[in-house]
Amino acid sequence: MRFGGFVVNLFWDSLPMFNFAPLILRFMKQLGRSLLLTLLAPMLLAQESDPNHFRVLEVRGHSGTHLYTGEALKEVLQNGYGAAQVRYGWQSSDAGGWQSSYQYPIYGLGWYAAFIGDPEVLGTPGAFFGFVSFPLYQYRRHRMFLEPSLGLSYDFEPYNPETNVHNDAIGSRFNVYFALNLGAAYRLNREMDLVYGLDLTHFSNGRTFRPNKGLNLAGLNLGFRYHFNKQQNLVDNRLHPETILPVRPNPQVFLKAEPLHVAEFLVYGAGGVVQNDEDKGTDKQYVTFSSFVEYRYHFNSKSAVVVGLDGFYDNSLRASYPNKPHHFYGTHLGYDYSFWLLSFRMQAGTYLHSRGHDYKGAYFFRPALQLRPGKSWFVQVGLKTQAGFKADWVEYGLGLRLPR
Repeated sequence: MRFGGFVVNLFWDSLPMFNFAPLILRFMKQLGRSLLLTLLAPMLLAQESDPNHFRVLEVRGHSGTHLYTGEALKEVLQNGYGAAQVRYGWQSSDAGGWQSSYQYPIYGLGWYAAFIGDPEVLGTPGAFFGFVSFPLYQYRRHRMFLEPSLGLSYDFEPYNPETNVHNDAIGSRFNVYFALNLGAAYRLNREMDLVYGLDLTHFSNGRTFRPNKGLNLAGLNLGFRYHFNKQQNLVDNRLHPETILPVRPNPQVFLKAEPLHVAEFLVYGAGGVVQNDEDKGTDKQYVTFSSFVEYRYHFNSKSAVVVGLDGFYDNSLRASYPNKPHHFYGTHLGYDYSFWLLSFRMQAGTYLHSRGHDYKGAYFFRPALQLRPGKSWFVQVGLKTQAGFKADWVEYGLGLRLPR
């Protein structure tokens, strides 16, 4: 065991000598693009499986406050924020597909632009993202939904030790965009809805660059959603058409989640890149590595529970612990919520020895998105945290599925 740990530590500590970090960074950027494909894939599926071609176009305005607990940006953030977004979505309607088990969600792409404070300190960020709108409840003209969104934001003004010393929240121009909206749509007429909701928005880079306190926004949104049928122009494009196609589905079939009671083993490996506080404002970064062996039990087509063993390596620890091993081990429990080929994953874990607790605190979390393009393999991008909810590193990885 000691010899194995020595070999692992020797291998990873030698990476800077061979200058592998830039190569791994380029690899992770390529893998990060695959995350965007996971967001595009449901829309491609919808084009094939939606015979009525129902579409939505939506415009929203946002306003709210910053959930900021620091001191340096208090004055910059005191007036809250304003934002706008445009969405294009596919309204699912396939009664025989997976969509009927989820009450026919809407999924699509969007663009977001925000004013979050002084542009010279924070920039003028925007974002491109994918979203899914899961219906929760319908009462007469009202339809309630839950909408997670995930994408890439840009045009931040990052921390700079000479020109932008007050920005203690964002260390990079590009960051992850994540939003969660609890909203509703009120049907105004055949084509139009009034949409409104409460939303949380988060920007950060997962410790890829320091500082990385991130920005958290909470507020209200209000807008309009326009429903249309893409086939209308092909069927009857006259100014006063005689043939008018429906613009909303009229679902009659709502399937229950399919019971599975299936078990499988997952094997996963992922890389990452991080920066220490003393290196903020520079390009100096360190390589990280994550792996796990996991047992997953599917109750049905939506829900599964997992238990697993983890192995971690963090080369940034060499700055604080130069004479100690930089690998450590852990264990985790988790829950998966699945739809189509995607799973939203949430895991909580702890470390198996005191070294891990000394380095990273008592426990960690791992929110992740998994895509299963094949029966025997998967792509997963997640965020490993430390000491609770503090970002440790982003994991970009591939895995194998081994049926029991």
